Order: sequence, then structure tokens, then C-alpha cells
Amino acid sequence: MKKLFVILLSVAVMSCKKQPATTEIIKPEEVKNQAASAYKLTVVYFVPSDMKVNPDYKRRITEYLRYEQNYTTEWMKKWGYGEKTFGLATDAAGDVEINIVNGKNPTASYPYNGGSAPMSVEINDWLAAHPDKKKSEHVFILTAVNEFGKQQAPYYGTGNWAYAIDFPYMEIANMNKQGDIKEQSLWIGGNFHEMLHGLGLPHNGGLISNNTLYGTNIMTGNGGGFVTGKSYLDSWDCALLSIGQTFSAVTRTDWYQPAGARVTKLNAAFDQASQSIIISGRYKSNKKVMYIGFTNDAKRSEEDADYDSEHWVTKPIGTDSFYVKMPLAEIKDKGDFRNDVHISFLHENGTKEDNTYSYQMVAGKPDVQFGDLPAYNRASWKVLDFSSQETVNENGAALNLIDGDVSTVWVSKWGGEGSVLPQYFTIDMGSILAVNRFTFMQRNGGSKLKTVQLSVSNDNTSWENIGTYELLGTAGPNHVKLPVIKSFRYFKVMVTKSNDGTPFATCSEVSTYKD
Repeated sequence: MKKLFVILLSVAVMSCKKQPATTEIIKPEEVKNQAASAYKLTVVYFVPSDMKVNPDYKRRITEYLRYEQNYTTEWMKKWGYGEKTFGLATDAAGDVEINIVNGKNPTASYPYNGGSAPMSVEINDWLAAHPDKKKSEHVFILTAVNEFGKQQAPYYGTGNWAYAIDFPYMEIANMNKQGDIKEQSLWIGGNFHEMLHGLGLPHNGGLISNNTLYGTNIMTGNGGGFVTGKSYLDSWDCALLSIGQTFSAVTRTDWYQPAGARVTKLNAAFDQASQSIIISGRYKSNKKVMYIGFTNDAKRSEEDADYDSEHWVTKPIGTDSFYVKMPLAEIKDKGDFRNDVHISFLHENGTKEDNTYSYQMVAGKPDVQFGDLPAYNRASWKVLDFSSQETVNENGAALNLIDGDVSTVWVSKWGGEGSVLPQYFTIDMGSILAVNRFTFMQRNGGSKLKTVQLSVSNDNTSWENIGTYELLGTAGPNHVKLPVIKSFRYFKVMVTKSNDGTPFATCSEVSTYKD
């Protein structure tokens, strides 16, 4: 990368703590042969009624968006995705097309918390009146803030939309100035971070090796050291961007439609020899899978976000298989926490669909238990009875418990009467089987099973209580081992408590086996 200016201090973008250091403004190589996109990012400049358009906004914003286009192209090319970047519409003067939408209300009506809702209504109304201005499903909104330090506007991504801020002196050249002029310009990195959320990127803490080589991933925190220090996009980021609408050279009519991707076979273990988590398996999807991503995210608490997550990405093996090796040396936090693992299927129509599992880190080593274990064939199984199912507000039918699809879930009723625990379901296995293990596939989401009481029967009339068991609040399979082998045809699962304290229950799949 070429070096443009030298500045005296480096301040972490959007950080509460200043970290003085000698650094440089880094300019990416200008790319002459970027692949043209059939779709463009729609850029909106939103002006609350008590604000005005900041001076020279078009030049300033055009400059840093072009900078970000070139920056993105550099990393796309480095990781093997070609000289691609997000599309931007231009006006007659060659500047980025920036659409001014004048807000109906003052700044206080569009606060950080909740302000995106009323703002999006007004922007959608404007786009409906100007349909030629909406160039894709992706919209980047910059809210005018006339005085630095007075910002309270939305600043985050919501789906394919992203919200950011424009200050009067926000431009790359001002990063070598001092005081507020410099401080407000450093928010460009945060703006880029939010814009990338709107283009489909989640947070990314980066692999240890990449952080050592390239600096801070843009999707860590709020932009890392963008422009003023070493920063990067990794192969996972670029794979996700490459399937997005604004990066596509061809048009299609099914952008972001569901693909129904699911894991059908899964092997997972920690390999002592290579000191790596090795995951392999097979999948099915209704659309072509271009890449498969693997995320490791340490959860120090239920509220812990994914800012420090690690990501790997591979291409499918053949038409339906995957394999990845995730070295322990790349995982930043090896404390005794639950770690969530997301297997993400990245489709040609831009859709990312996740299958989520969990493991526990124990004394610095992953205790990986979420691979498939043998289970009885459930082709003849039936759901005989259940206390309730939520089929009004979502597809939470009890039949989902034995449909073989981990993406579907039984959800007990949570709307109206009957939405309290305990809840139960009864299964007929079709014949008497010897069993010493139940496997409950927990979904990625709330109301996972915690306390279950198991009863068995051979005639669906006389029942034997075989114990109460506690399940982990982790996505993926939870195994209940019986102290002795039991032979039975019917079993009933009574749920008395959920892991997050909600008054209803969910479960993706249930199966049995004799190990």
C-alpha cells in the first residue's frame, strides 16, 4: 500500500480511550480494472429538520467512498476473489450519487436507540417516490450532524441498511490535523464498519496470525485502525462480500431468498496431534453454495457479542461436503467459556444461512461434543401427543421434532393462553427398542430446554418415570445418558424449565440409541 501523509497521533476510531502513537495515513492502490457491478449501493444523506447539509458534503463523501472501494478491491484480490468491489452510482459530474432526504422532524426524533425505525419510514417513502434512485437492496444512510460531539443519530447496521454520520469536516485529508477536525474525521472508519454491516458482514475479531501480519480487522469494534494504521479484510469477509448483490456483475431475481441449507452429517472433534478443531460433514441446500464459513465465538456471558470472533472459510468439496481445520493457536480467548461454532453456507444469491453448535473450553482445550452420534432410524416414528405448539406466530409444529431437519423447531405456544411451563411431547418409536441415550438437538436461539423429565411406556398407558435431567444451554446436540438400558416403545418428555427462564420450550430434534 502507498503512504500518503504522516500524522502525529493515532486515536482508535470511535474509542473512549486515546492511544497516542506515531502512525501514517495509508492510501490503497488505485485500481483501474475493477469489475463492474450490475447493482449499486444506494447512498442517502438524511437531514433532520433542525440540521442543514454540511459544507462540501459531496466531494468529501465521494473521496472516502472511492477510497473504500479501492481498499475493498485490494483485499478481494489478495484473497483470490478478483478485482471486485461494491458498486456506486455516479452523477453527471462523476461524483457519487448522494440522495438528500429532508427529515420531517428534528434530531431528537431520530435517536440512536430506535431512531432507525422512523428514519427508515421516511426514506422508504422517498425511495418509493423516486424508484430510479434505489439501485439495490442495500442502502447506506448518512445523517447530517452540524456540530461534532452532539451526535445522537442511529449508528449501526440493520439487515441490508446501514446508518452512519456526516460531520462538517469529515474527510481523509483531515486525519493529519489536530483537535475536533481530526477526531470527527476518524469516524470514517466507523462509518465504513457500519456500511460493511449493511453489505452483509458480521463482526470479526480476526485470526491471531492475520492480526499479527495485517493489523486490526475492520469488523472488529468500530473500524479499527482504518486509514491511520494497519487494517484489513480477511478471506471470510471477502467471501461474504463476493456473493452480495452490489458486487455482482449479473442480475438475478432471487437475491437473498431462503436456500434451506442444513447440515446432514457432522463430524467434529479436537485433534490432539494437530492441536486443532477438525470439522467435516455433508449438507443439503436448495441453491448453489459458493463458500462455507466456520465461526468460533467465545461467550463469556449470554450478552457477550461477537467482536472478537474468529473465522475460516473454504469452498465445498464436490457438491455436498465440507472440511476445515481450526488451529487452537488462532483462538484468542481460551478461558473456560462456552464457544459457539457457526457453520455458514454462502449461496450464489447472496443468502447466508447458519447451523450453530457449541462446545466448552476446559483448561485451555476445546471439549468438542457436537459431532453426530449413532441414532435409531426414525422413519416409522410418530408424534402422538403434545401440550402445545406455536403454529400461529411461527412454524413451531411438534412434527418438527422428528423431521430430520435441524433448521425446523418445535416451539411450545407462546402467544395467548397455554404459554406456560411445563410443556410436553410424546413419541411413538414404532416398536420396542433398547435405549440408554437420548439426544436433544438444541436450536440456536432462546428457550432452549434445561430441565426435562423422561417417562417411558410399552403400551402408552402405563408409564415409568426414568429420571429428571439437566441439559446445557448450548446449540447443537445435548446427550442424556441413562444409568441403565431401558426397553420401551413410547417416551414422553416433560419440560419444566428453559435455559433462559422463558415460560415456553423449544427443541429442534429428538432421537434415541443404545451405545
